[in-house]
Amino acid sequence: MTMADNESVSRLKPRKFGKYLLLEKIGSGGMAEIFKAVVQGAEEFQKVLVVKRILLPYSKDPNFVDMFVAEAKITAPLQHANLVSIHEFDEVDGQYYISMEYVHGRDLQKVMARANKMGQHIPQAIALFIAGEVCKALRYAYNSKDPYGRPMNIIHRDVSPSNVLISYDGDVKVTDFGVAKAATSGEAGSGMLKGKLGYMSPEQVLGRELDHRSDLFSLGIILFECLTLKRLFLGRTDLQTLINVRDADLERRLTRHPEIEEPIADILRKALEKDPAKRYANATDMLADIEDQLYETGKRVGSDMLSALMREIFSEEAESDILPLNVEELSEVRAAWGASSLEPKSGRTTGRKRKGKKKTDPKKKARKASGGKAKITDRMPLAEVKAGTDKETDGGEVIEGDEKAEKVEIPVDEASRPAVRTRTTRISPQKSMFQLKDSEGNIFGPVSFDNLLSLIKSRAVSEDEQCSVNDGPWIRVKEVAALQEHLENRDNEYSGMGLLFEGTIERQKLLHTVYDLCRNKRLTGALLFRKGSSQKEVFFRDGRPRLIFSNLRHELLGEFLVQRNLITREQVNKALMEGKDVGFRLGDSIVAQGMVPAHVLAQLQLEQFTQRFVEIFKWQRGWFGVFEKTEPPFNAVTYDIDPLPQLAEAARSIYTADEIRSYLAPYSRMKLVRLENSRTAVSELRLHPKEMRVVNLIESHPVPADLVGAVPGNGEELTLRVIFLLTQTEIYNFKTV
Repeated sequence: MTMADNESVSRLKPRKFGKYLLLEKIGSGGMAEIFKAVVQGAEEFQKVLVVKRILLPYSKDPNFVDMFVAEAKITAPLQHANLVSIHEFDEVDGQYYISMEYVHGRDLQKVMARANKMGQHIPQAIALFIAGEVCKALRYAYNSKDPYGRPMNIIHRDVSPSNVLISYDGDVKVTDFGVAKAATSGEAGSGMLKGKLGYMSPEQVLGRELDHRSDLFSLGIILFECLTLKRLFLGRTDLQTLINVRDADLERRLTRHPEIEEPIADILRKALEKDPAKRYANATDMLADIEDQLYETGKRVGSDMLSALMREIFSEEAESDILPLNVEELSEVRAAWGASSLEPKSGRTTGRKRKGKKKTDPKKKARKASGGKAKITDRMPLAEVKAGTDKETDGGEVIEGDEKAEKVEIPVDEASRPAVRTRTTRISPQKSMFQLKDSEGNIFGPVSFDNLLSLIKSRAVSEDEQCSVNDGPWIRVKEVAALQEHLENRDNEYSGMGLLFEGTIERQKLLHTVYDLCRNKRLTGALLFRKGSSQKEVFFRDGRPRLIFSNLRHELLGEFLVQRNLITREQVNKALMEGKDVGFRLGDSIVAQGMVPAHVLAQLQLEQFTQRFVEIFKWQRGWFGVFEKTEPPFNAVTYDIDPLPQLAEAARSIYTADEIRSYLAPYSRMKLVRLENSRTAVSELRLHPKEMRVVNLIESHPVPADLVGAVPGNGEELTLRVIFLLTQTEIYNFKTV
């Protein structure tokens, strides 16, 4: 383990813990705290190491104790130059601890953050060297055996930059097997997400079985981030991060970084394959490709080059002593230890005396943060202060500090916020609550101002819908003055875009219209539906649906989950209320409160997206328009589904038998002819077995009226649906007999 950065170190009075003297806290996690410590032996022998001990509240919880014991049992037998070694596992007064090797350096997360802050980059050769050293550690762990000679089959499951330690001498060591699984230890929390979201594998976020290839995917993410100093899969929310990992779209991100040499890009492509079967089979194979690439560079890359980089970006820290005890602390150490072995010799203090920091008046700091107007009257999360920054997201976030940054609150002056004026009232946006009423009189909410903005931007709420502010009278959304600018921005979004064509929705032709956009025109753009205040927008890329906005109530996430009895409406309202203060969207709030696991919600949202697409064909009337070269909002979470099976599902479940019968009536005595130049094969529709039987009978019974009679049993409706689908997707056409 390494010593944390100065700003995150918690100084404490040296105190005894069993045979150890705890000097300073250097980290803490969900169930344990970590200290830099020293142990003393005979003849003034002393050794600096790390003590990781379980937090007292969890010492009585057998589940947490079992996890802590499992970590100790997994890591104790491991002895390798690229792994942090374990010295001891024991307990003091019922509090379990692990003592382990102290690494005088920094973890890779802090290395990348410091390099980024200094405007430096990590040379590609050094990034490859670091990845290669991690490969060596993982290869050893995967092939390790317990004291009885049984293979341990370890999977780390949390390979991330904060668990890769780099010493100032250029050593690379992997640590923290706290969520690891070994074959001899049993499954710890089956079905639960373990590790850091941004460094998981697709199979990990989907809750599937893992093997060592999951760790290699995580290492591929680390290599990409070392090369670019940009986050690969990080989204604005945990849920978006999970979806980014699940989709594993590397090519789009590689196009932003042409500086990555093609042979290195090939290593990334193989490590970051979405399908584990296409990934590196083991750490040895990945290491071989890395070493081959390093050989091709003609440079001798080793710990000396890495040490030089570390000492360049951590110049002061690298030269500091491992025991930074200043003069004032020595008396405390002697009292705690009861010995004088730490007394500095020749009048020299051990370490450097820290300079006192000038204290800052919190009121002055608050005024400075808000342009000189702030008073300590309210608090706002840092996320709100940062809103509107121009940082890349969705895999482009720069490397900054820890995986989960500590929440910081900045005092602000509520009076300095502009009041939001409705038609008749003045309101404060951060303190007002809104209720919404649809055309059927259903009331939704309350929601916060930020939630309402999110609903407007996602087209879930239209300008003509009714809203009530702070239980006031019902007015139209567009009459809330603070919302008008957002509504105008939304309405102007398609101005200047290329309108390919527009028309009135004709339900019987709608399936063919959508097919034409998907398969013939391969639309990259948007399809809009409008009827009164109802609106639905489908964004396509190369003919495949990628994003759908809808303000139809039954298509909103909360209602979707309620209809499946996964949560209650009361829980939806609670999630909205609980999430409003931290700017959470509904899905993130549901996950944060443990109502639905994140990986389960990600799967449900894909199911909801598919259903939204199929339900396009429920539109009976209204206007539609097709716009070309229209991209989804940059930060939106996109999907990618094959539209053809969904067209088959629409023909199967959306259209009624009567309307299909009415549509096909004029063609009952015409002949079905297979189109030679069709762009679609029957197999692409993924028809059910009974539907395929109808297709197979067409050749011998090409006339629809005869085909209906040839299908066994009461097969009229089934036959008509298949004919409707095959003709709408241009696989067959009608020809006069």
